[in-house]
Amino acid sequence: MMRTRSRIRWPVILASILLVATAASAQYNVAQDRPFGCTGDVMDGWTGLVDGVTDSDSAPGCFATGNSNEFPKSVTIDLQRPCNINRVTVHNSANGNTRAIMIYCSSDGVQYEKLREFIFPHGEALALNHRFGDRPVQFVRVEFTNTWGGGLGGDNTIFCREVEVFGSPTGGAPVIEPMSQPTGDPLVATRDLKLFRRWALAADRPLKIAVLGDSLASCGEERWPQSVAEKLALVRPDEAQVSLTAMTEADLQPGAHSGYVGLTAEAEPDVVLVTFGTDMREWDGERFRVGLTGLVRRLLDETDALVVLVGPAVKDASRLDIGRRALREMEKLADVLSLPLVRTEAALLRDGLTADDIAGEDGSLSEEARRVVATAVLELLLQPQI
Repeated sequence: MMRTRSRIRWPVILASILLVATAASAQYNVAQDRPFGCTGDVMDGWTGLVDGVTDSDSAPGCFATGNSNEFPKSVTIDLQRPCNINRVTVHNSANGNTRAIMIYCSSDGVQYEKLREFIFPHGEALALNHRFGDRPVQFVRVEFTNTWGGGLGGDNTIFCREVEVFGSPTGGAPVIEPMSQPTGDPLVATRDLKLFRRWALAADRPLKIAVLGDSLASCGEERWPQSVAEKLALVRPDEAQVSLTAMTEADLQPGAHSGYVGLTAEAEPDVVLVTFGTDMREWDGERFRVGLTGLVRRLLDETDALVVLVGPAVKDASRLDIGRRALREMEKLADVLSLPLVRTEAALLRDGLTADDIAGEDGSLSEEARRVVATAVLELLLQPQI
């Protein structure tokens, strides 16, 4: 009786091994160098949350929040494209404080699923590896719910060496993360404001204000720029005039009509109020960012004025997200160039106004909203005198 030897199908086996190896190699840290947002302040220079450095307890390789005692604090990483993920690794720092955390994920930036709760030992550089079944997500959030205290930077400073998210892109279209409503102080003050009060407000000389922007900046009787000018006149020395020059246009974009800067320079203003974003119907972040940056830099170069950014007041709830993105770009520019800023929506919220309250019957800015904007601008310019 003859024995038949089965033929081993090496090409098929090799192909299977290669497929497995390829699938395994496709898994990588999809969070590295991706943008992230933090609900509170980040300690200057300590931004290494997703830089790929997992063994550093100092800046810039390590991440650290400010010492605010407001908890929970959270960081949200935007993977910038949908990814199938199955592992999140959080590297605790040996600097102390970081205690309980929660890990969440989301496909749309609105609804978040909780993946894990964990408590790190005090002051130990431990890596939490949380594995789970594949999930299609674009956003990963780590929430720091409390502190051990006694660590570096103050009792409430949270440290984290790194957050890694392992998976692979799905090839789907990225989701634009919705913007949450602004919280915190509506006013961002700078040292230049103190100088402005000294040489412009207290001096017995005319004060010139220029307003540049879209429909929110429109001037005339009962408009907020006119109210600002009139009330500034009341706190200045007797007979020290306040004049107002408006260069505004509905739907105006910051990169358009650059000739307005030349007109502003000719007016020789002491302060320029700049506002954009109220009329935008479609968001083009690059265009807005480049246009606003170029405009403001020209104002700083070509005038001696104090430049104040005024955030948008969006009257249509369906475009509220666009206004918040415009404000986010203003916040970034104000931080880079040390510019004073009015976070208009935060001021409106502080006074109990919503998007429905911003517009009047004719669709223009409501009387109450105009009052809030004028008060916020005055409060910024006059602190601590007001």
